[in-house]
Amino acid sequence: MNNSYRISNDGTIFEIKEDGSIARLAKIDSHGHISTLSEKAISKNGRNGGYWFFIIMLTIAAIVLGVLYMNANDNYFRTCSALNEYKSKYEKATSAANSLHNEINTIKQERDYLSSLRNKVSDTYPLVITDIKIANVTYNGEIQTDYGNTLYESGTMYLRPRIEYTGLLSGYMTLKVKWYNPDGTIRRGTSSPTGFSQSESVNVYYGDNRTCTLSGWGKFHQRSLAEWNLSDRNMV
Repeated sequence: MNNSYRISNDGTIFEIKEDGSIARLAKIDSHGHISTLSEKAISKNGRNGGYWFFIIMLTIAAIVLGVLYMNANDNYFRTCSALNEYKSKYEKATSAANSLHNEINTIKQERDYLSSLRNKVSDTYPLVITDIKIANVTYNGEIQTDYGNTLYESGTMYLRPRIEYTGLLSGYMTLKVKWYNPDGTIRRGTSSPTGFSQSESVNVYYGDNRTCTLSGWGKFHQRSLAEWNLSDRNMV
């Protein structure tokens, strides 16, 4: 209830109701006597006067307390609603944080496993060759037929491989190469390692999309024996 009470200049007590209507309740004179609208005196000190005065004051107090209770109750429910909303947000944030933490732990475990696997593989295979292209070069290393182009036997001088690889370790490694004859046998020279045509130490770098170029393999009759003994021993 939002009714309010007013006293006019002539001592009339009014009740202003919630719908805006006004009702006259009683009058109070300058001596404190309260009378009804029928002019029946309610003495301030008399039994009847004290009785009506107590009723009016009690009514006003009840109205005030009712308004305060309604406001407090409304504030209580609004506060509870806000607390429930924040609690729901907190629980969602906590759930998301826990899920993210689990994903991080899973990624760490996968990373550690891959690192361990890489170390095991790199002990045997320090690099993974992804592509090999061959160029036709002169004795001085000048390219006659570029890497990846068609090579013809009649114009072949020295075949120089270029290796593309993924390095699992870094450092100097010895690479061994096999060149095959048309009949499937391995071409070999006087300095060829057992079971291979040539070998060469190269600096391998860790990471993807790495390249290294080996020495060429060529025809022995294109240079003299003295040139062979003094120059690159990986060529024939």
